[in-house]
Amino acid sequence: MLLDIGNDNEGGFEMKKGKKISDYLDPEWVHVFEIPGFSDRMGLIRGTVRPGLVALATELSASLSGDGPRDYWPHVASHMRRRVNPPPETWLALGPEKRGYKAYAHSGVFIGATGLSVRFVLKDEAAVERRHLGNWIVGHGEDFLNWKKSAGDVLDFGPVHNNPEKSPGPLTTDPVLLGKRLAENKTASLDMGFPADFMMSVPDLVERIRSFDLLYRMSKGS
Repeated sequence: MLLDIGNDNEGGFEMKKGKKISDYLDPEWVHVFEIPGFSDRMGLIRGTVRPGLVALATELSASLSGDGPRDYWPHVASHMRRRVNPPPETWLALGPEKRGYKAYAHSGVFIGATGLSVRFVLKDEAAVERRHLGNWIVGHGEDFLNWKKSAGDVLDFGPVHNNPEKSPGPLTTDPVLLGKRLAENKTASLDMGFPADFMMSVPDLVERIRSFDLLYRMSKGS
């Protein structure tokens, strides 16, 4: 249950009581991503950070499921394909299928050396949902811009995902160009969202994730 204490935070959300992200993810864990060695960093990601993400993903899934445009199955990155370069960030993902999330639009909570972020992600594997969302953006550019305005300062995290030296910037791409790229380019992807604070309450995080509801519906071809 979300409890309103009657104050607004900087993102325009009503502050909610409840557990905080820091109850699951220690702010000191950002320093894990400063460790240069593959084995040392991966050992801490898998042994320390990942269990916290698993617990938070389970909590978020329970809070979100049954109250939105789709299911929110919990997943956590395993980085099993990495052998040399340690990841600059790791994450939990909430997707519509139990077996995996990469082929679908999904929400993610990411932690890396620069902190936390909550994001809406469409990977290149999500061909059908990329096409649906892209076509909607092309045909309803004004609606997309209105969503961006109501959601707040939406940032483009695309450059950040594999380059820790990059910083997210405003999502300023023209809607028609963005939509066509998503719908027609087989290697296109979308990774956008907001910075988050470790002291953010879990109910506030749930509300932030729900701000992506329109994009989920359009990704399904609704």
